[in-house]
Amino acid sequence: MMTSLIVRNNKIFFRDRMLVFFSLLSVLISIGLFIVFLQKLQLDAIRQVIEVTPAVELVVSEWMIAGILTMTAMTSTLAVFAIFVSDLESKRTADFLVTSASRYSIQLSYVISSVMIGFIMTTIAFIVCEVYLLTLGAELPSVWKLMQFFGVIILGVLLSAMINLVIVLLAKSAKAFSTVNSLVGTLIGFLCAVYVPMGVLPKAIQMVIHLFPVSHVAVLLRKLLMEDSLNTVFGNANEAMDSYMLTYGVVYEINSSVLGTQSSVLYICISIFGIAIFAAVLFRLQYK
Repeated sequence: MMTSLIVRNNKIFFRDRMLVFFSLLSVLISIGLFIVFLQKLQLDAIRQVIEVTPAVELVVSEWMIAGILTMTAMTSTLAVFAIFVSDLESKRTADFLVTSASRYSIQLSYVISSVMIGFIMTTIAFIVCEVYLLTLGAELPSVWKLMQFFGVIILGVLLSAMINLVIVLLAKSAKAFSTVNSLVGTLIGFLCAVYVPMGVLPKAIQMVIHLFPVSHVAVLLRKLLMEDSLNTVFGNANEAMDSYMLTYGVVYEINSSVLGTQSSVLYICISIFGIAIFAAVLFRLQYK
């Protein structure tokens, strides 16, 4: 029965073109802001240190693409939960309970659909972005690096799905969900330091971003995307490269220590597990 529900949810999502569009709306807004404002701001900042070359433009594009992929994981998984809200308001969820499916398995079907569709949408976005980077002169990533990319994407999608599950359990009406959807699409760009570079924000806001687990997905993607290009651009200018990486959130510095990749991965995994437990408890309290 659960398999049938998952297939149903997936079909509903991909049939609804507006649902697909709105899941990508914040991403489209980010691309527009990048083209109009953010790209120029970064290039102007870099121009004060080194000459702006095609390699520099590649670095800036890679920085933005990491944010776009992170936002895609968040918004696409949230959009799938619109099906849950619609079913709840139309009483279709009650109809499902007449079958052999339990309330837990029905809810789990939305979560699984969210993860599946989130992974598909983020993978498509990654492929499109990678093709774009190749046109700018980037090298084709190795098999090992591709495995790392997809590993981070899976972590990002799982984390986003858990966070969005909590959101829809708290905002179950269509009106509330629509409001939250708009807020998430806007806030995720700030909380992942996509719209505003980390270095220009107050320390208190930087700490909030450090604590927001999804932002660590953006950090991991930036490291993977920008590693080779940063070495090419900055060469032996290590101080300039370190300054750039801290300013633009390629790495996080907490208590004067740079956070490593393993620490970010561990924090994401702990967050997924913790939020999943919280969502399960919340669901039990609502339907006990």
